[in-house]
Amino acid sequence: MTSSTKVFKESRNESDYNYDVFGKNSEVFTSGDPVTLASGLLKVVAAATDAIVGVVAKTQTMTSDNQTVAKVVPAYTPVDEGTTFLMLTNADLTGNATNAGTFYGLTGATGAVLVDVTSGVTTTTSRQVEIVEVDPRQLGGTGAGSGLREVLVKFFRTPTRNF
Repeated sequence: MTSSTKVFKESRNESDYNYDVFGKNSEVFTSGDPVTLASGLLKVVAAATDAIVGVVAKTQTMTSDNQTVAKVVPAYTPVDEGTTFLMLTNADLTGNATNAGTFYGLTGATGAVLVDVTSGVTTTTSRQVEIVEVDPRQLGGTGAGSGLREVLVKFFRTPTRNF
């Protein structure tokens, strides 16, 4: 990574976590999952129109009665439009000259939320992330797990930009 970029706040620094929203009943959180709010409850991003409020800090599963009985509040690092995050994509990108500055939605489920490159660049309400840099660790190569599937993104669809 270059010195002008940053990854979301250190996940080991507990003072950066928020503990202010109950987890949705039976929701499975995996450390590093982008999360959103649904009916006032924390859940993993599931749709390309979900606003991203943070990145979950701990792997845990909510009980089926979490909202009324257990009332667990998962730890998450809040994000805004200035937050940069390292993510994987579901297909190879071309490189920084072509892909930097483009917008995509997210796809997948807990533990496997990816930048949805296969659906193409988006200019609609489905834009959740903006590509900042392709292959930031200069791994190179092509195919699954290659550097061209690793990107730095800025979260675009956040509660501060909810269109």
